[in-house]
Amino acid sequence: WLPSPRQPGGTARPAGTLSARELQVAKLITEGLSNPEIAVRLDIAKRTVDAHVRNILAKGGLASRTQVAAWVAESDYQSAT
Repeated sequence: WLPSPRQPGGTARPAGTLSARELQVAKLITEGLSNPEIAVRLDIAKRTVDAHVRNILAKGGLASRTQVAAWVAESDYQSAT
């Protein structure tokens, strides 16, 4: 589970609950891996990674992979893994 990302100005955006696999994908995004690299690392299809990334962006109200990385980096998730 990740905390709600912050909008400019510091107001929290509601976040959906990420699945365990989505959390794995989000963490790998923070490591700078591309979707094909994530697919190889997790031994899943690239289209599955693409779907997970879309879900992460939608659930977090985020617009980019950079925002996903910042969201994960600011959360307790990094220290919990």
